[in-house]
Order: sequence, then structure tokens, then C-alpha cells
Amino acid sequence: MRLELNLTPLEKHCTIPINYQYPLSGAIYQILANSSPEYANWLHNQGYSIDGVKALKFFVFSRLFISEMEQKGNTLIAHNFKPCKFYISSPIWEDFIQNFVIGSINKKQITIASHQAVGHFEITSVQALPKPDFPFCNGECQPGRFLCLSPVVVSNRGKEEFPGKAPHYIRPEEPEFPEAIRQNLLHKFILLYGHEPENQELSFSWDKDYIEHYGGYQSKKISKLITIREGSNTQETQIKAFLAPFYLSGSEELIYTAYECGIGEKNSLGFGMIQEENQQH
Repeated sequence: MRLELNLTPLEKHCTIPINYQYPLSGAIYQILANSSPEYANWLHNQGYSIDGVKALKFFVFSRLFISEMEQKGNTLIAHNFKPCKFYISSPIWEDFIQNFVIGSINKKQITIASHQAVGHFEITSVQALPKPDFPFCNGECQPGRFLCLSPVVVSNRGKEEFPGKAPHYIRPEEPEFPEAIRQNLLHKFILLYGHEPENQELSFSWDKDYIEHYGGYQSKKISKLITIREGSNTQETQIKAFLAPFYLSGSEELIYTAYECGIGEKNSLGFGMIQEENQQH
């Protein structure tokens, strides 16, 4: 299920860090804790897994959509109390979605903060969005154009030929990128449902006309360098991610998994939320 969270800044010039993904993820856990501290703590520290490794959180959220915004140095400023919003999705209805909604009602504020900036927001509404009606035929999704609501990242982490090494973030033009997307979705589906999908086919390709129009894969419009745990001497991490439309077709099961869980990695840190182009939010 997908939710739309509508916010109003509580300061006329509300300032948040430009790398707000990690602080916003923390705010999401705080919302869950407002309903169930036990679940929020378990999800943050353990998460869902089969064998105790490769645990997943099974939620994904979008970038912030701010009506009137200014970038100033390493901060973003939301001006004049103008509304903003973000989207969050999860396939875990009973635990995640219910606790998130209840937590939003129990405490109608969130804080997005780092050592650089602190922004306070009122939660004005939480709205459930209808499940999208993708064009399926015999269990196959027909080719469609999708948008990234947050940047996408995949890596070769966990491959046997790279034991103990830092992950190599796969560039979107590398040939293994589409298969990495498919394998990641297969892992999510199996962890969610305990079995493999009947149809495991998935075709992924970037919109190359869009990418060429904006100057190629390494242009600032497409390539995003996002810092996680910014300011931490030991845990600060920079992640190379990509933001561009793409085409997707294939397994109905995998495409709905992509919609609810996100594509690629680090979904619970604000990476990989997607939306079909014609879907209205």
C-alpha cells in the first residue's frame, strides 16, 4: 500500500539538510514508535529475513515535494509555510502501514534534523492511495514508462567474487544493471511470500532519449551523490544513485513488488520509489 503524507512547515523559513534522506528515515521510525515502540525498534535493528542475513525493512519513501523551496549551501529552505509532502509504500499492512497511520495520528509532528539544520513539520493528513492498474495481459505487464520518485541504486554487494569488499555501485549504463534490478526484486518477493514468483521475467531499460537530452548518465540531472549519516566521522557514506525515467515490463508479481517495496537497494533510506508515468498522485 502507498500513503501520501502531507506536511506544513512550522517555521516561516523551515530549514532542513540537503541530504535529508537519512534524517527523514529516522523520522519515519519515530512515527512508527509513536504507535508501537517495540515494532519500530525491531524493524530498525533486525528487519525481515529468512536466514538472519540480507534483512530488509520492506518500506520505501519518495523525495520531499516542497512547494516553495530554496537551496542555500548544504541546506534546503521551505518558505512561507507552504505545504509539502512525500509518499511512503510498504507491502506489510498489519504491522508497518497500520502503525505508521496510527503513529501519524498520535503525534502530528515530525522533525527532520542533522547537525546542519533542524526543520519541524505538522502532519496535516495521511491519505491511502489506490493500487495502480498496470496494463497486464496473461500475467505479463505490457511495456510502460515509469518515473523515479527517489533515486535508484544497485551494487554487486554479496557476490562471491567480492568477499569482504565495499560494494561497487553499478552505473546505469553498465550491462549488469537490469539483471541486478531483477535479482533484487526476486529476493524481495521470495522473502515476502516464501516462494518464487510463477513468472520471473523482467525487462528494464532507461529512457535513453531523456538521458541524452539532459547531458548523459553523469549529468547533475541524472546522477546524484547522496550522503548518509552526514557529519559522522566513522559512519558517513556517499552513495551514487540515479534519477531518470525508465521502461519496465514482465512479471506482474515482480512489478507490484517494485511498486510496493521499491527497486534496487537502500529503499528504507529513501532510494528506489517508482511510479507509472500515467499514475496520478
